Amino acid sequence: MVNENKVNTDRFSNAATERLYLDKWPGETDCQAKYDRGEQCGGCSFFAPLNEDFGICCYNRSRHLTETILEHFTCPSHMNEGWGPHSFSDDPALHCRCEGEGDG
Repeated sequence: MVNENKVNTDRFSNAATERLYLDKWPGETDCQAKYDRGEQCGGCSFFAPLNEDFGICCYNRSRHLTETILEHFTCPSHMNEGWGPHSFSDDPALHCRCEGEGDG
């Protein structure tokens, strides 16, 4: 199944992506390791939150671009910026370092 190309705010928009999450990325030990280290979509520079749980992947290098994803999902293209504001940049020098606490 492919992305439905509509914004969902309460579930994954792609059933195959949800299955990856539920099955803990079978055959993708890199993704499981990132998840275990806390490198999840909620901390990715390219995660646009919709609510407390779901957001849109905005990273053009991600296979999940434009999908609604759970903040606790992850992918091989994860660009860790932290769980505060996001810069939508793959340049770490431009990443926010405030973690949501004041200026950064």
